[in-house]
Amino acid sequence: MLSVANVRSAGGAANYFANDNYYTKADADRSGIWVGKGAERLGLSGTVDAKAFEAILRGKLPTGERIGHQGQYHRAGTDLTFSLPKSWSLLALIGKDQRIIDAYRSAVVETLQWAEKNAAQYRTEKGGKERLHASDNLTVALFQHDTNRNQEPNLHFHAVVANMTQDKDGKWKALRNDKLWQHNTLLNAMTMARFRIEVEKLGYRIGEFRKHGNFEAKGIDRDAMMAFSTRRQEVLEARRGGGLEAGVLATLATRQVKQSDVDRGALMTKWEVQDWD
Repeated sequence: MLSVANVRSAGGAANYFANDNYYTKADADRSGIWVGKGAERLGLSGTVDAKAFEAILRGKLPTGERIGHQGQYHRAGTDLTFSLPKSWSLLALIGKDQRIIDAYRSAVVETLQWAEKNAAQYRTEKGGKERLHASDNLTVALFQHDTNRNQEPNLHFHAVVANMTQDKDGKWKALRNDKLWQHNTLLNAMTMARFRIEVEKLGYRIGEFRKHGNFEAKGIDRDAMMAFSTRRQEVLEARRGGGLEAGVLATLATRQVKQSDVDRGALMTKWEVQDWD
């Protein structure tokens, strides 16, 4: 599954990312990495530094330049959250098959590379008319998370796409993210298609197919998946009888605070002894 959300304000983003450290400390044993041609052109590579990440979200480039104008509203970025179906999370995290994690990460990165070639845009205005132009670069901070808010196995990657892209003349502009939203389902389907190729090479068999290109691993039954899916059950119970708006409200109403001080050894032991096989 792929969900898309705007990271709206610089001030809010600074608090969310820097103070709460949701992305940089919730899974402190696995740091984020920079992805995309935009990151390369800005000299951002390897592990994501928290201060550099915050500056990028504020529209401040390493060169000292700024996207937009001082005091003007600047959307910080777009959060693309790529989540593996539950059965694969169980095999990767409880089954301790790092190859599944590597395969999914590679699939996500390949999809992001496709997105920067086909979905990155900026706008210009002339004579009161707005025009959209394709660019070929994105600046992305990619973070791996292993749990949901109920501390259950939930392998997912946050691809935080900064609100900036370089135009054909080398000038940095705000990113129009319309196509990232429009291609939500396609980006997920592409990721899962790439992931399928790799896990079949590893000897895994494909089980039940679901919507938007998602599929489970063969051999993991529904009872096992539901044993680690209390977060999903909470949302479904809260939204029963409502539409899309009810679903959003239910997700927020049942959401626990993201924990950043979890003892991973104790958590793994809890998962391993839980009755799921």
